[in-house]
Amino acid sequence: MEQLNILIMNFTQLEYLKSLVEHGSFSLAAKKLKLTQPALSLQIAKLEDELEFRLLDRRKRPLQLTPEGEIFYTKSIEILKMMNELKQVSFELGDEVKGFLKVGIIPTLSPYLVSLFIDYLHSKFPLLQLEITEQKTEEIIRQIKLGALDCGILSTPVFATGVVFERLFFEKFFAYVSEMHPQFKKKELKMNSIQEKDIWYLEEGNCFQNQVNSICKINLQKEKSQNLIYRSNSIESLRRIVENKHGITFVPELATINIPSEQEDLVKSLAGPTPVREISLVTTRNNPKERQITALKEIIVQSIPQRMRRQPKGSIIDTNIRI
Repeated sequence: MEQLNILIMNFTQLEYLKSLVEHGSFSLAAKKLKLTQPALSLQIAKLEDELEFRLLDRRKRPLQLTPEGEIFYTKSIEILKMMNELKQVSFELGDEVKGFLKVGIIPTLSPYLVSLFIDYLHSKFPLLQLEITEQKTEEIIRQIKLGALDCGILSTPVFATGVVFERLFFEKFFAYVSEMHPQFKKKELKMNSIQEKDIWYLEEGNCFQNQVNSICKINLQKEKSQNLIYRSNSIESLRRIVENKHGITFVPELATINIPSEQEDLVKSLAGPTPVREISLVTTRNNPKERQITALKEIIVQSIPQRMRRQPKGSIIDTNIRI
């Protein structure tokens, strides 16, 4: 029994180390783990004493792993994933899809996609719980590799190692044009007729903005004459700006579905080959929650308008994200 207690304590210490690496500080990790900071520090110190080398460089902020700690941490994540697989066995033996799934979704997709599938998911799989977090692409992939997320839904193509992508659906790009803009009366917009100073942007580093930049062939040097430069992670915020001021922004297809009828005239198609973004599910190979992830994927695809399940004519726009 004493041997077993030591083994369990070691697994607990690995979970503590994982939380420390994710949060970058003892105070944040302790709060998440519902421990006192001294108790957490003591457990990590005990682990380091047993290993006879330092795992963390405590002089740096946020905390960073030592070279020895990097090697140990990589192996510990593999062990924790194996333990998680054992915990999932009881779920896999039953007929029902159940359990807990942590999902990351990019901010330009989450508000529109989640509302489409969530009620159907709960009715079809009432015992499957979802925790959804809005994060940028790079952070979603990092968290999946750490084991903090089970899967992610984001725009592709993305070049990243250690994860796998599975295509879900496609979204066309549309312009959203102010009634006060000269282009408003046109049914479709030519990209070479849009002036950069008229465009309201999402925050730089956002994959949707990277795609818009590619479509417009935009140079991100801003016009010095602009009175307001407004950067946001929210497409809805930019829509409000366009509705009340002179200008143009860009929206993905799902964002157009619930636009009020009195504002539908603000949505304009883009002339020429239709620019498209590809939406994919990202996870790791041999994921212990493969059954739950498959159920989520099927529900999402069934909830999407049928026209978006097939690739439309036009070009898929690269996210320009290389990790």
